[in-house]
Amino acid sequence: MNVRKGLVPLLLAAVLLLLPMTGAAAPQVITASGVYIMGENDSPKVAKDAARQEAMRVATEKAGVYVESYSKTQNLKLSEDEVRTISGTVLKVTDEKDQPSLTGDVWKYTVTITAEVDTDHLDLQAMMQRKDEIEKLQKERDALKKQNEELLEKYQKANGKEKTEIGGKLESQYTLGQEFDQVVALIQREAYREAVTRTSAIISDRSVSDSPLAYAYYLRGRAYYEMHSTYLALEDFSSAQRTPHDNAIYPIWRSHYYRGLIYSDQERWDVAYDELKLAWDASDKTDDNIWRALQRADEKAHAKPRASKPEDVDWGKVLGDIIIGSIQGGHHHRQ
Repeated sequence: MNVRKGLVPLLLAAVLLLLPMTGAAAPQVITASGVYIMGENDSPKVAKDAARQEAMRVATEKAGVYVESYSKTQNLKLSEDEVRTISGTVLKVTDEKDQPSLTGDVWKYTVTITAEVDTDHLDLQAMMQRKDEIEKLQKERDALKKQNEELLEKYQKANGKEKTEIGGKLESQYTLGQEFDQVVALIQREAYREAVTRTSAIISDRSVSDSPLAYAYYLRGRAYYEMHSTYLALEDFSSAQRTPHDNAIYPIWRSHYYRGLIYSDQERWDVAYDELKLAWDASDKTDDNIWRALQRADEKAHAKPRASKPEDVDWGKVLGDIIIGSIQGGHHHRQ
């Protein structure tokens, strides 16, 4: 065997391994900043969190430009809301810097985040097939952000003791809100195991209680549900329901919906109906998925014997019985 000749393919393979991979596109890097002008007695923590939320809003808008451009290469036409939802789903924060500064007599907090949009691993077709579920989760994210914005407005207008009380609530709500927002984004991206890890850390934190704790159980249950870990999902949904909570702040009532779906899959229709009825009554009664699931469980759980339709009648048998009855009747009559 010619040793030098045998080395040629090996050397070529080694060179190819050392060459840069030109097929995989680098993720799009986004930098965005948010600013919060601090008023008298404003909490630095609240200022930082408010600035960060603004930076995330700007980053999501920038990500939307890449998503919209990429969708055109895939021959997909997305609505403005679909672009925003997908942008928030695929945006991954990789770095964050915060900087307080004094200009004249005014303090301001600036938060700058660096994030990525990895279009190389973005499967828009698959995401559009899960569109309803992704949009449902996005509504939860938007609702939590809106609550923070409304609480921030109250905080800015408040004074004295009221400002301190609202500020304390905001500090806790913003911190947990950011965690929950990231967990929901993980579920949207189907990164369920990471979502379980993040929510487990929140659940094990003894300082978390009431509605936030219930929501953490609910989100972990959602991740388990998608992983088809039925027993663990049911356990977490039950824990969410048992934990004191306010459905006006966090949608814990959705635990009933997913429990209803699980029981429907198990054909335990009575229990499924009860759970889905609780979900429907607690909802704003606009979710078609809940309504359809409830109607199906209702039909299965409360099914009545079906009345015979005319076409179901065996007329041959009926006529036969009549003839036989007539013959027998005539026979007895003659006797």
